[in-house]
Amino acid sequence: MLVNETFVKRFFPKVDPIGQHFGIDFPQYSGAWEIVGVFRDFKMNNPRSEIRPVYLRPLTQFFTGYKEPDMISGETESMFINSMVLSFKTPQSNADMLIRRTLADVDPNLTVEDLRTVDAQVAGNFDQERLVAQLSSLFGVLSLILASVGLYGVMSYFVARRTSEIGIRMALGATRGSVVSMIMRGVLWQVLIGLCLGIPAALYAGYLMKSLLYGVGSYDWTALAGAPLMLALCAAAAGFIPARRAASIDPMKALRTE
Repeated sequence: MLVNETFVKRFFPKVDPIGQHFGIDFPQYSGAWEIVGVFRDFKMNNPRSEIRPVYLRPLTQFFTGYKEPDMISGETESMFINSMVLSFKTPQSNADMLIRRTLADVDPNLTVEDLRTVDAQVAGNFDQERLVAQLSSLFGVLSLILASVGLYGVMSYFVARRTSEIGIRMALGATRGSVVSMIMRGVLWQVLIGLCLGIPAALYAGYLMKSLLYGVGSYDWTALAGAPLMLALCAAAAGFIPARRAASIDPMKALRTE
């Protein structure tokens, strides 16, 4: 039989596994099977599960040493093809039709219940992760929109409350650029406070979600750097409109607001 590396590490850790014997089912058959090769570990279904010891038995192999009727029945009746893996040297545009026609030529009674590519089978194992990623992206976009709208509202209220102050500053010689800089500094401070609270929260959330991630570290530094940059750009856009409005205030009208 062929066994995987985990099988060797668990049962034959300090000897050459080739030629060693092992058994299954009952102790009296402990030496029934001989190891003729070792293959690398791989995960067949669930990518989140631990790799287990695996042995592969040739389909045409028949063990005649069983004495129990149920074991003999299992040998004679259970050795059937459950699945097949087909590989083509070159891509086939009509692989589905070709496979079905070939199997029909072998035996017209063969029924193909499920025919999928390996890529589709692998992708199917990550449906949950893909759904979580899409939902997380959606919530992230909604949060960014809400943060931008909220910041725009706060800065608009800030400009409305300080209209007379801005008018006085401009009457005393403040330029439009200085007014815009003053408003944008307020935006920058709010963004910095939000980042000081949000980045540690994101790191902690990544630690908590580590078990839901596959093939991705709990700390994605690209995302941690890109998200604050995107937030800063959106905050700058949300704050620039009220800042520009404040810079266009007529000082005389501003002084008469109160």
